Amino acid sequence: MLHYELIGSGPPIVLLHAGIVDSRIWKTTVPLLAAEHAVLAYDQRGYGRSPRPDGPYSLLDDLARVLDDAGFERAALVGLSRGGRIAIDFTLERPERVSALVPVAAAMSGHPLGLSFPAELERAAEQAEADRDLEGMAAFDLQVWAPLGADDELRAMTVENVEFSWSDDPGTWADGPAADRLAEIAVPTLVITGDRDVPEINEVGEILAREIEGARSAVIEGADHVVPWRAPDELAGLILDFLR
Repeated sequence: MLHYELIGSGPPIVLLHAGIVDSRIWKTTVPLLAAEHAVLAYDQRGYGRSPRPDGPYSLLDDLARVLDDAGFERAALVGLSRGGRIAIDFTLERPERVSALVPVAAAMSGHPLGLSFPAELERAAEQAEADRDLEGMAAFDLQVWAPLGADDELRAMTVENVEFSWSDDPGTWADGPAADRLAEIAVPTLVITGDRDVPEINEVGEILAREIEGARSAVIEGADHVVPWRAPDELAGLILDFLR
């Protein structure tokens, strides 16, 4: 059973975290959303307090099971980075279970990011991985994805999840890449990005906003990739206004 926390009442929202952290990334956003909604934040398999996979599994089936366990027939999906990719794929495969879609600094299946890093940074990351230096591995992730800085709590969360986040996850996604299927998405969609995020992620946001019919978009100023950590109030306000 995957770990999740559920608070509030009203139309359901499910929050999906990024691939370097766990559901605690939403801790400040959750109570803001819970003023009007039932809000569920869960740890994906291998992250936080959820068990690691012992073989192949489906990321989409995991999300469906969380919805079932919470008694949610449908929910608005708010996904950050990797969580955005899961939310997009789930919307394509099981649209009847999605009331709205909010990709936040999202990745997308079928669209390689093509990130490149300075040689010195690459070498440091490779050495940290070879030494199983979790703090060094996490420092690389934070330098890339949280360049505006990390407090002790964000740093500790990243260290706690880095061993799995750098491993070969046996999880499977949708049958076809989302990049070729965005025109199929028919649920209300709000695409959110941070203006200080890596350009490759913001490019994904531009594609999503352009290719999903009727999608709205918003840019949060002063936010890098860890948007809920940088701007929880603005993020929650955008989501609440959209869902109203």
